[in-house]
Amino acid sequence: MHKLAVQTERKTQLLDITAEVGQAVKGAAGGAAVVFVPHTTAGIVLQASGEGATAVAADLEAALEQLVDEAWSWQHTTEGDRNPWAHVRSALTASSITIPLEDGELALGDLQTIFLCEFEGPRERKIYVTVI
Repeated sequence: MHKLAVQTERKTQLLDITAEVGQAVKGAAGGAAVVFVPHTTAGIVLQASGEGATAVAADLEAALEQLVDEAWSWQHTTEGDRNPWAHVRSALTASSITIPLEDGELALGDLQTIFLCEFEGPRERKIYVTVI
């Protein structure tokens, strides 16, 4: 297993981690890579990026902030939780994804990008990459 660490810069942010994951699996013998985020206020998604899709990450950030409003009356704040919206936003993403490998490389589509989804930043996040 490869352990990656990345630093986010904003409270809500989609951070492109494709290069880091690609480097972690480069040349590996196996059929797939599992990318896992061991956090309850962060997630991981495959989404479009690049030419013709440069604003997708920003749109997703804005949509998640609008879908899950921080000002709502959150029940688990009575238990001392200071970030209930971050838990709900992460539940709308995934804690892991599986990507096929082809000749030791990520077999992603032309515009597919691996994003870490930060919902309680800025902070350092861990990402685990396992080849199976």
